[in-house]
Amino acid sequence: MSTLPCKHEERVTRQVRPTIDLLSNMDVLHPEVLRQHTIEPEDYKKGLVFRSAVESIRGTFIASSTTGREGLIRDVLENMFRRQVIIAYKQSSGKDRFDFTVNLTRDPDYFAALEVKGGEGNSINISERPLWAKEFGLWCHLDGAVVNQPAHGAHSIINRVTNELVRRKKLVDALFFKDLLCGTRTRPCPKYPGREDNIGLDAAPDVFLLPKKVPSLDNPDPPVHTLASLRLPRLILELFGVDRSEQNKHVWQVHVKIVERPTGTLQRVVRVEHQGKVVDQSVSRPWRP
Repeated sequence: MSTLPCKHEERVTRQVRPTIDLLSNMDVLHPEVLRQHTIEPEDYKKGLVFRSAVESIRGTFIASSTTGREGLIRDVLENMFRRQVIIAYKQSSGKDRFDFTVNLTRDPDYFAALEVKGGEGNSINISERPLWAKEFGLWCHLDGAVVNQPAHGAHSIINRVTNELVRRKKLVDALFFKDLLCGTRTRPCPKYPGREDNIGLDAAPDVFLLPKKVPSLDNPDPPVHTLASLRLPRLILELFGVDRSEQNKHVWQVHVKIVERPTGTLQRVVRVEHQGKVVDQSVSRPWRP
């Protein structure tokens, strides 16, 4: 089973380990190359030159990725605004625990909030659903790394979000997954026959719909949202040119159930379905209510 259908091409992933080995051992394998660039092989590891360079590159990459993620969402919302499918949008200030406010309709006002995250969702727990939001979505932007398959990132984020749902009662209505590599030669996308490796940034995000209510012992397996019960997911799919007859290819349902064990402890059971098939399942560790 796999949460997402896209997979990295093996010819790309098998190059990662040799690259790590090469860069980690440049002082032994190619000291002459280091000297050509005024780097002393003796200092490469002992002087922390290699480690400091990696940390500097990583910090720069994270900063640029965060800016790029929010810039992409701004572009998406600006396009929706110009096409008059939303009334307005606004990027939130740093004090808010969400990134964008979207005004979908007026008279009556109908607002959605969007929080933008990276590919592993490590900071999911610092987001908050505003009280006024009729819909709350997380846009998870995978940065194109090929160490792990995209399904790994999706599985991790779903586990974190459903844990927040059950333990902190934080409702998230929809997850949007967008990956820079989806629909490229590195990772062909099976949802676009004939354009698997050249759809690129025009590929629509994958949409994961979550339960409408917080699971509880009184309501252990609440129903999951549909495209009919939410507005923003369908508008985003339509912006990316996905016809209504094809939208089910881009939508997953995340079922969350609370199970009480004979010992009195509880467990969270998560089942992800796509086009009527179970593509991922997980069971949490038991905890005491």
